[in-house]
Amino acid sequence: MSTVFKVLAKMIAIIFALLLVLAIPLSIVSYDVGRVVFNPPLVKQVITDLLTESDLIPVALEWYSVSRAEERYEEGEAQAWQDEPDMVQLMSKLDTEDWKEIRELILPNYILTDWIHMIVDDAYTWIDNEEPVPQITLSLIPVIDRLDEDHEYGQNAILIAYRGLDPCNDEQIADYKARQAVADGDEVLYNLCQFPGTCQDDAYSYGCDQLNDYVESLGNVVSSVPDKIELTKELTQAKDTELDGLLVIKNQLRLIRLLVDLTPLIPLALLLLVLLFAVRSLKGLGMWWGIPITLGSLITFIIALLYRPLLAAFLMSGSMSEIPALIRAASLEGMTRLMAVIFQPMPGQSIVALLLGIVLIIVMIIAKPAREK
Repeated sequence: MSTVFKVLAKMIAIIFALLLVLAIPLSIVSYDVGRVVFNPPLVKQVITDLLTESDLIPVALEWYSVSRAEERYEEGEAQAWQDEPDMVQLMSKLDTEDWKEIRELILPNYILTDWIHMIVDDAYTWIDNEEPVPQITLSLIPVIDRLDEDHEYGQNAILIAYRGLDPCNDEQIADYKARQAVADGDEVLYNLCQFPGTCQDDAYSYGCDQLNDYVESLGNVVSSVPDKIELTKELTQAKDTELDGLLVIKNQLRLIRLLVDLTPLIPLALLLLVLLFAVRSLKGLGMWWGIPITLGSLITFIIALLYRPLLAAFLMSGSMSEIPALIRAASLEGMTRLMAVIFQPMPGQSIVALLLGIVLIIVMIIAKPAREK
């Protein structure tokens, strides 16, 4: 019976040792993810750095403006895809560099940072309270002030778009004059090109009037913008089943946060179980603890080195494969930045665990078996 018990104990110890090899990288990854995801100040810093230092917002604006123009054309709202003289089509002609300049004019970093901090604070407050939905309200007044037609920021934003247009050719000028001749006093929209003349040279030129029309169009857009945007207004009006779904998400987040905090205890529990079932000497301690810790830490170190290409391959073949090509690269850059913060301490953590495993293996090698003693 004693022999059978020893064999069974070793088999159980082997299972626990194999689980320990897997638990070490899983617990370290989980802990590092929780260290970032459930740390509001760090989340604010990561998102702020991501949105202010990357091209994610300008690229997203470029994609949206082009998509919106295409949608209007496909739905018959646009009169002519190439040459319709309206603000939506004008915005669709901007490239990423243009949107970067406009973003810095209209949505400077200090406004964007305030928004990020407010959203993060309200979201984490919702996780801990009993409200069915997070209450997130953003003030648009700072943006409206900068977009005002009398303010230099709004005018400069229009100039960026205007200067991106090609000079008008004779056919386009003739088209505008023909439409103007039959307009019978109604407003005639300019073609999407730069008409001759500037406000500095001639305040009554076509070019000056065209630019003033664009500035006036911006004013009309700004006048319809509300003072605030309630991001969760629609959610508060949702059906009971949808609200129940949000409560489920909240409870899941609470559970994940708890599990993430407890993940470091899993390897410790497995170490104690291995100790209980297999370790009977210093040499056994080195073998049953040292080898699993070394293997687990090596796997963790490899993950820390290879997470970038692995993440890129996973995202490009998975969820990001459906993202439009225009914003895919910027989104991948954003995810890589986030993962860099998460995985930053992992090489050091794995090296510490690896050194511990090596020390235990050395103990196993130099320790004498009990029969030799």
